[in-house]
Amino acid sequence: MRDVQPNQEPLMGVLRDDPALAAQLRKSVQVLAEKSPDPAMRGMLLEVLAGSRSLRDVVTTTNFAEVFRPYTEAAVAEAAQMTEDEKEALAAEGRRRIDAEYEAARSAAARRASPIHGDDDEYFRNRGSILDSGW
Repeated sequence: MRDVQPNQEPLMGVLRDDPALAAQLRKSVQVLAEKSPDPAMRGMLLEVLAGSRSLRDVVTTTNFAEVFRPYTEAAVAEAAQMTEDEKEALAAEGRRRIDAEYEAARSAAARRASPIHGDDDEYFRNRGSILDSGW
C-alpha cells in the first residue's frame, strides 16, 4: 500500500467533537484500505484518508457492503467460536485502546491550549532592557 498522509480532521463531521473516536475510525478505514480486495475501493478509501472524499459517500454510493461481506462474515464466525473469557479480554483490550486515544487527545488539546511562555505579562516584565545583548 502506498504511503498516505492522513488528513487529521475527523472523517465524518459528527466526530469533530470526539477526536479519540475519530482516530479509531481513521485506523479502521486504514485497515479496510489495506485489506480491500477491490483496487477501486482501496483507492476510494485512500481518498477518504487523504480528506478528499467523504466516508459517507463511499459507503452509500458503492458496493461497500458486498466488498467487505466476506470479512464481516469471517469476523462474526470467529466471534461465535470465542469463549466468554476471550470475548471479555478482547473487549478489555478495545477499551484500553480507546482510553489511550482519549488520553492522547486530551494531552494534545492541553499542549495546544497552554501558552509557550506561560503568563505573557510575566514574560514581558522580565525580558530586560532592549539595550541588553540578549536582544
